[in-house]
Amino acid sequence: MLDAATRRREAEIAEVARALAAARCAARLAGLGTGAFVVRELLLSVIDELNRAERILASLVSTSSRDGIAGRLC
Repeated sequence: MLDAATRRREAEIAEVARALAAARCAARLAGLGTGAFVVRELLLSVIDELNRAERILASLVSTSSRDGIAGRLC
C-alpha cells in the first residue's frame, strides 16, 4: 500500500496533467474562433509549450517510478 505522501504526490501530478490538457483544449478552441493569423500563431506557441510541459512532467513521473514511486499521466 502506498503511503500518504506518495498518494498526495500522485494526485498532484494527475492534477497538473489535467490542467495542461484543459489549457491545451482552451487554446485550440480559441484558435478555431479567430481568423487573426497572429492570434492563431500565438495560440499554437502556447500549445507547443503545454506539450513541452507535459513531456517534462511525464519524464518526472517516469523518473519517480524508477525510484519506486508509482505514477502516470491520464
